[in-house]
Amino acid sequence: MRRTAEEAAQTKAALLEAALFQFAEHGVAATKLADVAQRAGLTRGAVYHHFTDKTALYAAVIANSWDSVTAPVWAVLDSDGPVEDRLREFLVAWLRRLREDRHFRALLTITLNASYGPDQPEGISDGRASKSYGLADWLQRLETFLAGKRGGNGGEARDGAGQRGTHADDPSGAAAGILAWLCGTALLAATDPDLLPPSDASGVALPLRGAFP
Repeated sequence: MRRTAEEAAQTKAALLEAALFQFAEHGVAATKLADVAQRAGLTRGAVYHHFTDKTALYAAVIANSWDSVTAPVWAVLDSDGPVEDRLREFLVAWLRRLREDRHFRALLTITLNASYGPDQPEGISDGRASKSYGLADWLQRLETFLAGKRGGNGGEARDGAGQRGTHADDPSGAAAGILAWLCGTALLAATDPDLLPPSDASGVALPLRGAFP
């Protein structure tokens, strides 16, 4: 029984992996369950054993990947140190993952792509809900961070000379600007990762100036 359960878990994981990349490369609407099964080296019956339809598969891909794939990047904001330094490290890590981590890039592609749900109206609605929930969570994390509520030095930033600085007076506005930059770079990466800014301090200077004018 244990082996059967383990095999079922492995089959489901293989389907989620195949669906993630199939959706990212061909779009959710154009992808058929048979395409996912073929990519995973399984039968279409295996897909239906775990997922009732493409909408359920899409929702499972998002739910399964969202935290596990994005959590390591967001963890940078929760580390110790000045707020501005942590934000810089987070943005650099974001660019680096977009360039180097195909799972990260694929997940961002299917969540930010306009074709975020199957052709059925209910599928599109579910896709929009998943996307909206994820982006709203990101925005809230950024707002909380910029408001100085995630530890560190209480929201104060210091430059290389040790001088005290402050983030934008409006954490909500600053957070929205950073979110827009995150989404924009993700869309660039979906087209061609070589279009991304450099994965260093120079590449994240613009969003930092918006958050710490």
